[in-house]
Amino acid sequence: MHSSTVQHLKSYLETISGVSPNLQTLEVAHLPLFVRNRFSFYSAELFGRPWCFAQEDESWDTGSPGEYEKQAEILRPLLKAPVVFVLPALPSNTRNRMVQKGVPFIVPGTQAFLPGSLVDLRERFPKLGGKGRSSLSPTAQLTVLYHLEREPLSGQPLNSIAKKLHCSAMMLSKVKDELEEASICEVQRIGRSMTLRFPETNRSLWDLTQPRLTSPVKKTRWVQWKTPGYPALLAGISALSRRTMLASDRLPTYALGPKMLESWLERGTLIGCHDEEHATARIEVWSYEPKLLGDNESVDPLSLYLSLRYSADERVQQQLERLMEEVKW
Repeated sequence: MHSSTVQHLKSYLETISGVSPNLQTLEVAHLPLFVRNRFSFYSAELFGRPWCFAQEDESWDTGSPGEYEKQAEILRPLLKAPVVFVLPALPSNTRNRMVQKGVPFIVPGTQAFLPGSLVDLRERFPKLGGKGRSSLSPTAQLTVLYHLEREPLSGQPLNSIAKKLHCSAMMLSKVKDELEEASICEVQRIGRSMTLRFPETNRSLWDLTQPRLTSPVKKTRWVQWKTPGYPALLAGISALSRRTMLASDRLPTYALGPKMLESWLERGTLIGCHDEEHATARIEVWSYEPKLLGDNESVDPLSLYLSLRYSADERVQQQLERLMEEVKW
């Protein structure tokens, strides 16, 4: 650990305890190699009892709550004191579950959880033990669908998955926690990287996750558009008619990502209309990028199904059944 990091931890401990702790470097030659490679170890007395502080190297991805819990069980008898994980950052989902599991942690300057001694979370903390989120976040849904339709994500590092999904590493870390908490995937470590593992087969995974999946369509807009095309993809009835025997609507429907519609309206690529009569196309704004899952012409089958599954039109429901029968799991 760099001296500046030690000082940051020491200053934070002094702030929350009211005394300046005497941090001592621990001799850890007897500890397993994998924890010595990942953590630097220090000891100090705090609130009248000894603690061991395991500072995680910043080159490592944040682990899962279960992983830290197992490491604490291994380390406590070897170090003969409770182990506090000192982490550079901690997503809220991971933090909540570590509190549930009673795993001590500190994010210097921000948060501390020392069971029986101190809780300093610096923000409104949600109630624990509830049912949690009933539906997946857009990025979590995108991750599952990408795994089902584009390529298997099991075993791939989180940073590699983040690049494929055009999102940040922090967002993927939150997705990892969300999917693990929902028992949709398991989290494994390979070397220094965290990976996801989807234990179910594709069809079983779809059946498991479908109740948590929602329509990707956030809003719709009638527009005038002279030259429709990529990266907008056929969606709605237009996409369903392309894949089945259903007749298409008079005006085509296209899907765009979350931010593209407003950008195109500002540039004059599209002109907004108040009604269908004056429009040449219908635009669906999706909660994730449709081009990440679709082909060069239309949106992917599973997102299409999710966007239309509550349609009251019997013809649409019949063709959705046909669409799902043709999915190659």
